[in-house]
Amino acid sequence: MKIGLFGGTFDPLHIGHLVAARLAKEAMQLDRVIFIPAGIPPHKIGQDITPSEKRLQMVVLAVGYEPDFAVSDWEILQEEPTYTVDTLEFFASQFPDEELYFIMGADMLCDLPNWQGPQRILELARIVGMKRPGFVLDECHGKLLELFADAVDRIHYVEMPGLEISSTWLRDRLQQKRSVDYLIPERVIRFIEENGLYDGRTDS
Repeated sequence: MKIGLFGGTFDPLHIGHLVAARLAKEAMQLDRVIFIPAGIPPHKIGQDITPSEKRLQMVVLAVGYEPDFAVSDWEILQEEPTYTVDTLEFFASQFPDEELYFIMGADMLCDLPNWQGPQRILELARIVGMKRPGFVLDECHGKLLELFADAVDRIHYVEMPGLEISSTWLRDRLQQKRSVDYLIPERVIRFIEENGLYDGRTDS
């Protein structure tokens, strides 16, 4: 079985995340994609982010009805900041006989050498870089080839449509009471409104 792992802050989850997961699943012929909301993202310590249980609920509302999507609260249950390598070690222990695929933006993949345990990450999972239109891959991939020559065949790229949607932009719209219809799943929009999640929030 092939299992895709899709981590992120998901603050909030939007259609860009769902499209990325669906395209990665199709391109790599994954049996399932597990969304993993971050608990304490190391790169966002000190920043104002929505409480983890609320972000988890938004993801569950968005993907809970999809038979080939699932949600894990593993990172959220950890008391310390979690790194991708920690998450992959956990899922490798849970699915020792399955092939793991870690889904991320191709732009983030360029920074892989600076991550915690990049070589171990490539041992634990194949990497799926979601490539947006206009992203120049040559320099990034050349760097990865130089540093991880023995594992570069474990790095894959999947073309994404030009959906220039970010959670930051959506939070701005929500703070300004502007419509996010069609950009965020309807169930999630209702949850945001009912809980006043982004009312008056000021991001740094």
